[in-house]
Amino acid sequence: MHLVLWVCTLATTALMLIRAELQTVYEWKYLDFLWESDEQKQNAIRTGKYNLSRVLPSDLALAKDGRIFVSHIGYIGTPVRLSIVSGDSIPTSGPLLLPYPDWSWHTNGDCNGITSVYGLAIDQCNRLWVLDTGILEYASAKACPAQLLAFDLTRNKLTKRIKIPNHIAQNNQGMTRLVKPIVETKGQQCDHTTVYMTDSVGHGLVIWNGIGLFRLEGEVYNPIDSARNVSIGDYNPSVAGGVVDMSLSPNIFPYEPRYLFFRPLASYDLYAANTRELTRSIYGYRIKYFGARDILTSQAVGQAFSSDGTLFLGLTREMAIACWNRYREMAKENIEIVSQDDKRLQYTIGVKVVPKSITKTSEELWVLTNRFVQFQLHVLNFNDINFRILKSPVKDLVEGTKCEMPAQLKAALRRTKANLTYKYPK
Repeated sequence: MHLVLWVCTLATTALMLIRAELQTVYEWKYLDFLWESDEQKQNAIRTGKYNLSRVLPSDLALAKDGRIFVSHIGYIGTPVRLSIVSGDSIPTSGPLLLPYPDWSWHTNGDCNGITSVYGLAIDQCNRLWVLDTGILEYASAKACPAQLLAFDLTRNKLTKRIKIPNHIAQNNQGMTRLVKPIVETKGQQCDHTTVYMTDSVGHGLVIWNGIGLFRLEGEVYNPIDSARNVSIGDYNPSVAGGVVDMSLSPNIFPYEPRYLFFRPLASYDLYAANTRELTRSIYGYRIKYFGARDILTSQAVGQAFSSDGTLFLGLTREMAIACWNRYREMAKENIEIVSQDDKRLQYTIGVKVVPKSITKTSEELWVLTNRFVQFQLHVLNFNDINFRILKSPVKDLVEGTKCEMPAQLKAALRRTKANLTYKYPK
């Protein structure tokens, strides 16, 4: 492993603040489901399978047919780990959620079902990728093998089930929590697919290259001790999380390499690596990581790239959306806050950029916020709005900021698709 760093020495930073209002799409006080019958629901409550205080949304994904998928961590009291936002709602909670694919997939202890899901992804071939940790979040629970599932959303059929063996899913100490899948496809028919999976507890990266699985570890995946204390409003918990989210830079210019950008949750850093080097590392090729330490003003949770290379991040202490364009220097002064809301942007865990081919209007940023810290501390007020899905046109957020692609590159992109001489990080 080779690491190149640009260390930011600024002790403070004056992030430009633009108060862009994100539109509320859905909101919930607590999560409830479309049950098959009231008897089924009451039985789930009686047996402890459903406890509204222990159901948390952890990610979202938008399909081209308009369905919004939501994932759920497998806490005791969580009856469903993957759902769709339905058109039905109740005033005491919010929109009801429909189990996906159906109720039969959500049985505790059934390793052929779905056990616990942090992250989701939908690729260009209309496949929903679901990363199942296999671990129910309570001590006495039986662990299943971690697995990567792919559903064809046109037919609503499971097309791939990739079991991840423990020697890949876990580090040498047996620790693991596979959190987020990032999918890279090549070819119009997704002829080749690579899936990158974060291990936030075992501090590593698991890669499925379409044929097999392998694991990477290194200092860039490790949390930083000095960044373990997270400040969100009145709460200051300690976190030990490694990488919880990643994002792929878009392929905009001819022959441009793609980079996987990531950072440990307990850090203020940002790193990246060429995806070709990552996938070839199984054959002994060297990975040259690059990045910057102490570039963020607080820990960030979710992140995603827009089509013009703008990386959006959900900041914790600021309760805000920040951004940076990858065609600018990786430096604090090039990061801007473009939306801030101390109520609606508490713990922005799910961040997705949705193309206009799906929105039918313009490219949009969609985020899921879930007040995770209060949930973990058992202090959520279920008379208040706790979970939200918000959105905004990307253009409205970045126009006139440093998060826009530099003007000379925008002009070059308009002029031609020919080879461009852009100096990529060494």
